[in-house]
Amino acid sequence: MKSESKKRGAAKLKKICIESYGVKIKIETDMNLDFEDIKFRLTKKLPNAFRLIPNDSFEHNFYIRQKGSIFELHKEEKKVAESETLDTLLEQLESYIRITVAEFAVGKVFIHAGVVAIDEKALILPAKSFHGKTTLVAELVRAGAVYYSDEYAVLDENGYVHPFPKMLSMRGIIDDYTQIDLPVEEFGGNAGTKPIPVALVLITEYKRNAKWQPQELSAGQGIMEILPHTLPIRNKPEFTLNVLNNVAERAIITKTKRAEANVTARLLISFFETQAFKI
Repeated sequence: MKSESKKRGAAKLKKICIESYGVKIKIETDMNLDFEDIKFRLTKKLPNAFRLIPNDSFEHNFYIRQKGSIFELHKEEKKVAESETLDTLLEQLESYIRITVAEFAVGKVFIHAGVVAIDEKALILPAKSFHGKTTLVAELVRAGAVYYSDEYAVLDENGYVHPFPKMLSMRGIIDDYTQIDLPVEEFGGNAGTKPIPVALVLITEYKRNAKWQPQELSAGQGIMEILPHTLPIRNKPEFTLNVLNNVAERAIITKTKRAEANVTARLLISFFETQAFKI
């Protein structure tokens, strides 16, 4: 039986190669796809960090094809997604590319987290998807914080946070699952433009009527709490741990349950302002 790559070789392929944070990715298809649409999508999802590169220069490969009425997405030789609609499959492509960039970024560590800045110091909110981090980030922006990201904290080797100012992906407007992308200006805020030090990392999750009781963690405890949200830990563990140590040496890391986002935002900003002078 022919391999997937040999089957593709018999067809006329269209392809582009992109680079983001040093990660080189090829996207190819034998379909009549609009690559301008794909580039537009990626520009929104990989803000400030996306460019085209020569087609023979890549490390990761994605392939889109149609099989009957089903659209398929392959990464390397493995099918990773399928859908009855091309638009949904392209959304899945965006997601897989973002994850690939986050896992393999050169000289950066990506943490799944919301990030805002107060007085040019960063507040990082590590959290899984569907755990309310975008909602909390939006409320912090409404309360005056500067927006850095609702998806990733992007850290350099010194532990400074770089802007990743994609539009905020809000749920709960149409229903609990559908995302609507909104610019930060919709929340009366603006996006950060430069790397800043981390002052506070808050480990939190929503619990109805929870009391605000932040407990400071040791550096080791804090790193253990952050690690599950840290994407490149398996690919470059030594570099990742060095970066997290740089953060933990300077930042305060706290943990608490939280109530509604609008209530938490006010409490959190007040707490941040009383603690940040220590950094």
